[in-house]
Amino acid sequence: MKKILLLFMYTTLTFSLTAENIRGPVSGTLSLGGNTRINTRIENLCGIDLKNISPLIQGLKLTVLADDEMVIYRNSFALYLYKNLEGDFSEEKSSYNGTQAFMHFLTFSDSLNVLIPLDKNHTLSPDRLSYLLSDTDSRENFPMVLTILPITKGIPDSVYNKDITIEMTPVFFNKGSLDLHVLNDRGEELQDGIRISIDNKSYDWPGGPYILGAGLHNLDIRTDEGNEDSLSFTLKAGQTLSLDHVLQYQLPLLTIETIAGLSVYLDERLLTPPELDESIEIQPGSHSIRFELGNFRISRDFNAEMEQKMTITMVPEILMDFR
Repeated sequence: MKKILLLFMYTTLTFSLTAENIRGPVSGTLSLGGNTRINTRIENLCGIDLKNISPLIQGLKLTVLADDEMVIYRNSFALYLYKNLEGDFSEEKSSYNGTQAFMHFLTFSDSLNVLIPLDKNHTLSPDRLSYLLSDTDSRENFPMVLTILPITKGIPDSVYNKDITIEMTPVFFNKGSLDLHVLNDRGEELQDGIRISIDNKSYDWPGGPYILGAGLHNLDIRTDEGNEDSLSFTLKAGQTLSLDHVLQYQLPLLTIETIAGLSVYLDERLLTPPELDESIEIQPGSHSIRFELGNFRISRDFNAEMEQKMTITMVPEILMDFR
């Protein structure tokens, strides 16, 4: 019983040392889908929300901007970030418990940038004016709370009324996203009978969005009927490109050469003289052709493929030329 009690006391003591109470009026909430720039003040709270994050985003950059007059109070204030909040963040709530994730003194002579990684494969790298959170993937830390607190005494009350701007911007991987729609000539989106490859690599269809490196790409679209279209597109880092492509079907072309007076039936339909004077587009697949003159009748079956040009000649036998 004594061991259990001691363990409980140790656990409680450890929690009280790591969790901190965060209090203050709320200035607003930073969100990629909402406000990405907020004016706040000393001892105010800013929420940082993270919902429906794009897979193209590898991290966030928080930037602190202050009035030039604040430089005389360099290192008198510090920026704090808190994670692991107890409960959701609400702009109606002014008190939270959370764990300190970051703290840094503010010089106000330069902007301060805080990089928050959102993917274990991130390539975020701090420079002279930026600092990187130690967590390699902070997705589970949200929502977070940002506040700026005094760390010295004797600061005039007027300073607490100064606006300090907090900006949040996404940092993208060097990748983009392709949202592809393949349509027929009637504007109907095709779900079946399509095969696609991008840069000679096959992808599932239907599928996507397709995550690809930034730059120029080649797209090949093939149908089960044998039609093939190729096109190029360019993606920028962080871009989601929505591409609607109408397939240009190249149907088989049939030319019929015959002597005057013969009736010609294609798939049991009598062809008119104007139709016999030019090439006819037909559907791919099996067909039949019949020539008649009085009691004379001769017919032949044939198969047509996409993009094929065919010539059928009656002199008086049927000759077929496939190219």
